[in-house]
Amino acid sequence: MKKFSIRDIECLTGIKAHTIRIWEQRYNLVPPKRTETNIRYYDNTDLKKFLNISTLLENGFRISKIAELSEQEMHELILELTENDHACDKANALCTATLKLDELQFNRTLSSCIAVMGIEQTFTEVVFPFMHRIGLMWQVGTVNPVHEHFIKHLIKQKLLCAIDELPTVNSEVARKYLLFLPEGETHEVGLLFANYLLKARGQHVLYLGPDLPLTELEQVVNYYQPNYVFTTLTSDTIYGDLNCLVRKIQKAIPRIPVLLTGPLIKCNKVEENEYLHTLKDIRDLPEFIRMHSHQGNVFFTC
Repeated sequence: MKKFSIRDIECLTGIKAHTIRIWEQRYNLVPPKRTETNIRYYDNTDLKKFLNISTLLENGFRISKIAELSEQEMHELILELTENDHACDKANALCTATLKLDELQFNRTLSSCIAVMGIEQTFTEVVFPFMHRIGLMWQVGTVNPVHEHFIKHLIKQKLLCAIDELPTVNSEVARKYLLFLPEGETHEVGLLFANYLLKARGQHVLYLGPDLPLTELEQVVNYYQPNYVFTTLTSDTIYGDLNCLVRKIQKAIPRIPVLLTGPLIKCNKVEENEYLHTLKDIRDLPEFIRMHSHQGNVFFTC
């Protein structure tokens, strides 16, 4: 059973530590456990309850009312709110479903968002904030590879269905993007979302997926002749250094514009050049497409 400090709970739920202490004194709400040396801590069950409390607070419930709810009543109320897209903190709902490995609740939450907000807004406003929280939970040991596989599978299903509904344009008249993840990189959700964004805006996409050796990238680029090669970088590179990987990509496909994004790009400095451009966030891709959709094959940095 994972143990969390009050600061961990604050980080993972957004509820301030001093507020948690006040609730404990006033309502005996989520009383902490104690170690043998009298140090307070919380467990996984407590974290789930705090996530539910945060969701109810953000939907207008008073803490005095929440404190009166049983665990079952709180659970039923969260499920009810999940059906109302304007009333529920979806990121919290997805976190709760992930911790419980509750596929029904996870799919219900995600599907209701997509039905009302559309796939793009759902990912930018719900899925990516949710994945950020999951990243924090990974750091403190709340989630494990089982949870990661659980959410990736369900999220990829939604994206693949949305992509499948889009038409494929003629590569002879549309700008061409080759999408891949380099060898050792397996975090595919961002790349799939880029695939959707590009195809939804009339771009031609050749999707090669994760873990592609650079020698194979070179071969397919020579055949496909893309306007841009696009990749998202999330994990530490097998080359040991991000800029080393970037240099190897550019060496493998010289004079082909490369577009990079992902967490590693956001937190590391990459020197741009005539054939290299970075996006700090994948949500900036639609603006990049708009600015470059009418240019010729020569790459211009913004």
